[in-house]
Amino acid sequence: MIVSPNSNILIINTAFLGDVALTALLTQRIRNEFVDSKISVLTTPTGANVLKPIVSIDNLFILDKKGQHKSISDTVGFAKELSKYKFDIVISLHKSYRTSQLVKHINASVKLGFDNASNKRVYTQTVKYWSHQHEAERYQSFIFDDFKSPKIEINLETENQIYIENMIMQSGFDESKKTITFAPGSVWETKKWGNDKYSELAKLALSDYNVIAIGGKVDYFDLPNGVINMMGKTSFEQTFHLLSIADILITNDSAPTHFATITNTPTVTIFGATHPMFGFSPLANKSTVIQNDKLKCRPCRIHGENKCPLGTHECMTSINVIDVFDKAKQIMSEQ
Repeated sequence: MIVSPNSNILIINTAFLGDVALTALLTQRIRNEFVDSKISVLTTPTGANVLKPIVSIDNLFILDKKGQHKSISDTVGFAKELSKYKFDIVISLHKSYRTSQLVKHINASVKLGFDNASNKRVYTQTVKYWSHQHEAERYQSFIFDDFKSPKIEINLETENQIYIENMIMQSGFDESKKTITFAPGSVWETKKWGNDKYSELAKLALSDYNVIAIGGKVDYFDLPNGVINMMGKTSFEQTFHLLSIADILITNDSAPTHFATITNTPTVTIFGATHPMFGFSPLANKSTVIQNDKLKCRPCRIHGENKCPLGTHECMTSINVIDVFDKAKQIMSEQ
């Protein structure tokens, strides 16, 4: 076993926010099985905001790739500073050349990375990157022979909970109704189901459910009357609280899917240009995916595209609003 009860572990993940969120499953499992271990995570400034509430993480270190650590030499200098923390094990969940330079210059007896990582000779040991596995399972494979999805312990500050509860109550939240939360955004245009689809969904749901929209300011669009708009109004920690009080999340193949894994909020994830086989399906209990599996053109890329290569975006336009709503209602009825 690579990890011992008192291991001092550094985990590096500077990827997309959804990937970073899945790091919490690994840190929680290490904490559950090696209670006295010390667990640190190195990530981006935004990634640190995502992971801040995760109780199983003792320390967060920030790699500012767009600022003070922009150059490789700055990155190397930062890595040398990290050596003073005397890590026993460094685990790199990211495969970039910059990450390899970090790993190379951090003193540790064990350095673990994927076998398809850039500059993989810096690692003392590599593990197979299985493309068919879930990303969270790939992360756990560095230490464990099996995969578990543990309940993630999070610390939501009282002031953030009060802020969210005041905001939604002032917007007409009805405690007697179940709550549907939806997240319409994505970095990639072809991953988006579409604002018109989410609007239609909201109109169907509003008479019987609270409907809350989450995301960033860039995701905002004109919402039907009655939808509680929280887009651009919350921190990541506050978003976790919104998810924790929701009965279901409906979203694209994007970061909120994995935020809901942290809060164990049942999720309906809509896949279009991408595919669950790449390893990013929802992991919260009672979750499911919806996709058109009859199209020969999909998946077009692992991250989708900014524009449909065929000009149709049929992978998303063919997903029926009624089907999504019915699936969400079915899941909620089983709770």
